[in-house]
Amino acid sequence: MTPRTGKIRQPGRPSASQAHPDLREQLLDAATGLFARQGIAATTMGQIAAQAGVTPAMVHYHFTNRDQLLDAVVDERVMRVIGYVWGPVGQGEAEPLALVAGLLERLFESAERQPWLPPLWLREVLNEGGQLRERMLPRLPSAKLQWLAERLADGQRAGSVNPAIEPRLVFLSLLGMTLLSLATASLWQRVPALEGLSREQLQRHVWAMLAGGLSMPPEEGHSGGCR
Repeated sequence: MTPRTGKIRQPGRPSASQAHPDLREQLLDAATGLFARQGIAATTMGQIAAQAGVTPAMVHYHFTNRDQLLDAVVDERVMRVIGYVWGPVGQGEAEPLALVAGLLERLFESAERQPWLPPLWLREVLNEGGQLRERMLPRLPSAKLQWLAERLADGQRAGSVNPAIEPRLVFLSLLGMTLLSLATASLWQRVPALEGLSREQLQRHVWAMLAGGLSMPPEEGHSGGCR
């Protein structure tokens, strides 16, 4: 008799990664959404279970403790976005403004697809005491940030980038103008003077501010302005 090939199924309970993989994704989505809306500290495993439509025991089945859940949110949700936003950076040559424009486009696209991104980043990464801050710091794309700063500095030396900007701060400025604006949209959109502003208008505004700041200033010869 010829023995069958393949893996032999071990007796006992299947691992959490093997059992209900779709449910694990559903739980991560529920947790990430709740963390963004009300903060990690205010979110219980029971609330995550209720949001996903399962029992709390199922949450603990897939994530044995809270730290494991937070690590999964960072690695399987936040880092996927960071990988997409920064993916093309460092591959081939590109003009400095084109690099920044690509980052801006992918950041807005990511926020459109994952609405939890701006509030979660503001609450749990930027905010002092945010519970994802220490998890995120060693995972930030430091090499790509450095590469972008070097290309901007190259542009300054070549005379195509404003010499007054600090290359190392450009992405922080981009991040502040995008994620902060999007995370607080529910507040500022209630101000009568700002009602009706769309995401597209915000994106055009941010790019105009960035492009204007990065571009070489016009030749001096006009009076006025700060000096």
